[in-house]
Amino acid sequence: MQSRKIIIVDDEVMIADVSRSIFTCAGHQVVCAYSGEQAVELAMASRFDLAIIDAMLPGMNGIETFEALSLTCPRIKGILLSGDLTEAMALEAMDKGFSRVFAKPIQIKDLLQAAQGALAESDLREENIYLKGQVLKMRALFERYMAPEVAAILLNGQDSPLDVAGEVREITVLFADIRNFTFLVQHLHLQDSQKFLTEFFDLVADVISLRQGTLDKFIGDAALAIFGPLVLQDSPNQSAVFAAMEIQKGFEALRVKWALKSELFMQIGLGIGISRGNMYLGNVGSGRRLDYTVVGADVNIAQRLASDTVSGQILITESVYRDVTGVVAVQEQKTKLLRGLEKTIRIYSIIPLVG
Repeated sequence: MQSRKIIIVDDEVMIADVSRSIFTCAGHQVVCAYSGEQAVELAMASRFDLAIIDAMLPGMNGIETFEALSLTCPRIKGILLSGDLTEAMALEAMDKGFSRVFAKPIQIKDLLQAAQGALAESDLREENIYLKGQVLKMRALFERYMAPEVAAILLNGQDSPLDVAGEVREITVLFADIRNFTFLVQHLHLQDSQKFLTEFFDLVADVISLRQGTLDKFIGDAALAIFGPLVLQDSPNQSAVFAAMEIQKGFEALRVKWALKSELFMQIGLGIGISRGNMYLGNVGSGRRLDYTVVGADVNIAQRLASDTVSGQILITESVYRDVTGVVAVQEQKTKLLRGLEKTIRIYSIIPLVG
């Protein structure tokens, strides 16, 4: 058994000294107190793992002593010994946190076994606290690198993250791309570029979360978000469009703020593309490096739309248009063949709100 600090509280000096000898021989660090008050005073200077306490002490009784010790040593375990043990006393002791209650006299081997059991419970409790802390740290770390919804899937699943099953779902995808950012970084200090991107990504993350979407990833100066599969909602298309409008509004305010530091920020803009269709949602990558993400033609379409916008524009496909017409102002654009696609698609532009 690992060496622990034990306090024995008994007003009968001989019994206390015998108990000390027993536990010292077992490899523990042991001190004796002959009253509850003395035990509390000793606990002020040293933290104890286990208290073995006689129920009938002068002044503070055994249960009161343990309560006082618990204030100083919150994780202390207790064993109560009584020469006049009653059922009521045993119930009260267990209610106050004692791990074991015994009637005197008690066999040495039984007392040692009881102490070992109480300390093992303490070890298990400490291990559980540690493991819970590690899980919380891991969850916090995961959520720094991926959406909370994705972190929950990977952490709460019974299988290994490698074995988390993917599926084909109908998903709305939003792609937001800063236009002309390459020009900007060529004329700015890298620290300023990083700070601007951080503020932009904070804006995107906050809006996507507020609109119940899931932020998939940041890609250079762009962001990819999905709506529908991980957080259920009535209209993922409407949520994505409203998120896009709020991101555009926030980006414009951000651009104006940074333009006070450098007029170069007036040279950049934000384009957003939104599409909806069947996509694969799940792990993509190798056994050494995985990305929980979406794959499908409409991901590429949203990205192409974002790169095809003028500054401040939000372009959507017909699959999105059907759910937002009459909700927001929309203007039909020309049917267009986007780069990398074999067929032309019909494109619509969201008319921004004034003010």
